[in-house]
Amino acid sequence: MIGPIRSHCRHGLAASCVAVAAFLLAISSEAMADDPVEIVLALHPARIDPFAAPPRLLSADPDLGPGNAAVVLNGLMAERQGYWNSWDTIYDDARLPVGDPRIAATEVAGIIPDMIRAGLIRDADWNHPVREVGANVYLGDMQMVRGLLERPLTIWIKQTLAERNLTAATEGIRTQLACARHMGNAPFFITAMQAHAVGTVAIDNLEYLVAQPGCPNLCWSFSVLPPLLFDGPSMLEWHTRLLELSLPRLKMGIPNDSDDQAWQQIASDYFDLIEDSKNPLTPEQRADLILRCAPLGRERLVQRGILSADAAMAISPEAAVMRAILDHHADIGRQMRLAWALPPSEAIGQLAKLDGLAGAWDFGIDSWPLANGFLKDFLFFKGFSRRTAMLGTVESLRHHAATHDGELPAALADLVYAARRDPVAGLPFTYIRGDAPTTATLSMPDIPGLPDDSQQRRTYKIEMVSP
Repeated sequence: MIGPIRSHCRHGLAASCVAVAAFLLAISSEAMADDPVEIVLALHPARIDPFAAPPRLLSADPDLGPGNAAVVLNGLMAERQGYWNSWDTIYDDARLPVGDPRIAATEVAGIIPDMIRAGLIRDADWNHPVREVGANVYLGDMQMVRGLLERPLTIWIKQTLAERNLTAATEGIRTQLACARHMGNAPFFITAMQAHAVGTVAIDNLEYLVAQPGCPNLCWSFSVLPPLLFDGPSMLEWHTRLLELSLPRLKMGIPNDSDDQAWQQIASDYFDLIEDSKNPLTPEQRADLILRCAPLGRERLVQRGILSADAAMAISPEAAVMRAILDHHADIGRQMRLAWALPPSEAIGQLAKLDGLAGAWDFGIDSWPLANGFLKDFLFFKGFSRRTAMLGTVESLRHHAATHDGELPAALADLVYAARRDPVAGLPFTYIRGDAPTTATLSMPDIPGLPDDSQQRRTYKIEMVSP
């Protein structure tokens, strides 16, 4: 049996990128802290068959059909309103272990066919046409879609596992991962987090699947999963331009330094964007804050070589402050994109420096939507590939047990099918065989250079059992 599996990122999120950006760091930090430390896996030996195609955990492209999965997934909410009346119960039931009688009594089957259909569609355009007119999808709707994919679908997966219907359970997990990838097609930071959250729940369910008697060896299945369920470069490009795209006047381009009216409008729009709607600043307070921050803005523009000292003194306070904020935002965005393109060991160091840089220039006005949590967000997203690599190693251990009378190897080096390395730490997983040759622990290694409170730790306590 498997220990408790916890749902990640389960906070209700705001319905727009503007409202949501301020919460991204807090959500990802809590999700990492919520990771269970230790999971018990009672495993059954299973060979890796080199001549048989293993089950796919994401459908191959030739198996996908035309259509728009976003339309199907959004339609789930309108068609299945009855689920909202029992949402708290469904949320609790989804966290129960396989075999709990309360799971069997929860009716979710009616919503599953449309989810499976969405998972078998190739494309997902979240800015889809509605009656020939383009309509922006409300991000709150995507959050509700995420809830459906995490909760009712997980209940159905656990129901099929309890019935020993591993084919149906695998299809359910494949649907979760496919629909998570669909959500990742919307190139925003928050939708990437939603995609990652659904994918994490799918990995939770895979831990249940590999522990079932008769589960085929999924070593190759794990090896072909992508490291992320979203387009990382596109997400970063959109995120770093989110401020620019959220200020209407900038759609006409950066105004001339002498266009005081344009910069006043940009500053006003910016305050509207970042302020707490319950405690907004008065026009007088806004003006006073701008005047107090203008000298620091001018200083930055001169230090960065954007304006000469004389030119900086000649521009309006609004222009000085907003040009400095826009430059700061663009600079951090460029460095964030460069860091993500590096190997993980190098990216970690660069993102740690960037966290310090993002918060180093603080003159009393937020540089929305930046926060000094770039490294935590990076590690949060990279947790998906760490867990799939760890489960791939579990499958190599299951193969060894199947060919060695149920016994586990003395060391990972003894495996015929080599153990995966942790893709972020760049190190082997930590393996210790127990006193009995059928027991062992497998743990994520610590990531070099990270403080103890930033490590993501996960341990499998493994026991090989007879069918």
